[in-house]
Amino acid sequence: MALVGPFLLYSGPPEKYVSQNATVIVESLTPVLDTLGKAGAEILEAPNEVPNGTRIVARHPDGSVFEYMQPRA
Repeated sequence: MALVGPFLLYSGPPEKYVSQNATVIVESLTPVLDTLGKAGAEILEAPNEVPNGTRIVARHPDGSVFEYMQPRA
């Protein structure tokens, strides 16, 4: 795994990462959820706490699936 700007890049067998196209690190999920709603994205996983922060998973109108992660402060 590598952090490039706000993106986490994965290396390894694709079948381990087929649930999403990318992970994006964000300061706050609030504006992300607003923007996704306006763009017509489908929220596949509502905000939930995970060991390293809070995350959501959304399907964009083009079908791509992104995870958005707000790290713990």
